[in-house]
Amino acid sequence: MRMDLTKARYATYDELYEYCYKVAGTVGLMTTPVMGVDPLRAKTPADRESVLRAALALGTANQLTNILRDVGEDVTVRNRIYVPLEDLDRFRIAESEVVSGSLVRSPGVVDDRWAEFMAFQIARARACFADAEAGVGGLDADARWPVWSALILYRQILDAVEANGYDNFTRRAYVTKWRKYASLPAAFGRARGG
Repeated sequence: MRMDLTKARYATYDELYEYCYKVAGTVGLMTTPVMGVDPLRAKTPADRESVLRAALALGTANQLTNILRDVGEDVTVRNRIYVPLEDLDRFRIAESEVVSGSLVRSPGVVDDRWAEFMAFQIARARACFADAEAGVGGLDADARWPVWSALILYRQILDAVEANGYDNFTRRAYVTKWRKYASLPAAFGRARGG
């Protein structure tokens, strides 16, 4: 978290990944021993390593999701831009456009470059979620349902960013309470299936 005291911009995805690792990836790594690893499914050191890699991926995916949801709030309230500047450049978006919020034409209507940029960022976060899925089955059976729940619910935030037309400057993406509740049986089913 000390990075937030001195760093307000991230030039590359590698820099952002380091931040995500320190803020959320480590949480996944620290909670894995508390949740427990299923000795029948993670028999070898390589199996256990796979579970830890998945925990790291879930923490990273969750933090990327937070960043994508909060772009407008982070730049307006904190003068921070977490999305990689090199990616903004790749999509021909100036940092000043993010700072001014001029990428939003009207609520829910964004510049095409921003929509393409956000689709790229969301695909990156979804790839991390897919990596996380690979290790959930290696957790202790009692830990799988809450982990699947978190994974599914955070993915739905990405869906909400898309449903808002990628407008993360004037609209906050969130998952409704009924949708959260409706997701729990699916998470339970995934947990029971391994």
